[in-house]
Amino acid sequence: MSFKVAQISDCHLFADKLQAGYQGVNPYTTLKAVLKNVALCHPDMVILSGDVSAENDAAKGLVSYQLFSQLWQHSNITAPLLVIPGNHDHLDSLNSELNSSAGWPLSMSAGPYWKVHGLNTKTDDTSGEISAFQLRYLNEQVNLYPQQNHLLVVHHHPRACGGWMDNHPWHNRDEFIKHVEQQRQIKAVIYGHIHQASETRSQDCVFMSAPSTCWQWANSKEFAASGEAPGYRIIELADNGLVDSHIIRI
Repeated sequence: MSFKVAQISDCHLFADKLQAGYQGVNPYTTLKAVLKNVALCHPDMVILSGDVSAENDAAKGLVSYQLFSQLWQHSNITAPLLVIPGNHDHLDSLNSELNSSAGWPLSMSAGPYWKVHGLNTKTDDTSGEISAFQLRYLNEQVNLYPQQNHLLVVHHHPRACGGWMDNHPWHNRDEFIKHVEQQRQIKAVIYGHIHQASETRSQDCVFMSAPSTCWQWANSKEFAASGEAPGYRIIELADNGLVDSHIIRI
């Protein structure tokens, strides 16, 4: 048996749902199409790994979260939704509109054999960082549920991607990775931020990023977008701790 997770990321919704962004892509339209496709997969959980909004202004950001809520309510997806913030998000309104004011870190059960932990790596700029409190929280969760497998959800990329997005890094990612490697029950870390799909492994843990639901970034040395289509990641969490995954593009 397995537990099916759909990971969407980097929606970058504008307050104006008619507004387009890079390469003329309208993020509202592409997110609507992605959610329609996700519904056909019948996931057991949907994870949104940050950057729901593209707006710098907090009031406009609130409108973008309300637009997401409307799309979600009309998507016919019945699975629970776990949302974490990205560097573009506004914590207060994201927390109240999409997170039921639960705050972060946030943990959910993914069937009887897995725990999912949503973390906050947002700082005051585009870079990422994880707090000492959240690292202690993870230790406590693994110690509380030592027989279960654990999946971590972050926004910033914990491993260098080799492209221009490494200019927007996670400052204490080495500390985070060391923590993950010491906790063998942590089997997967998923993230967004880099607007591209990737998969690497460190010991028993797989690190996976998802494409954006709107425009994609090229993994080049200089800023560039790629011609890849919007998409999302499907993750199968097996009862024995194995992880299988694939990308779906629309």
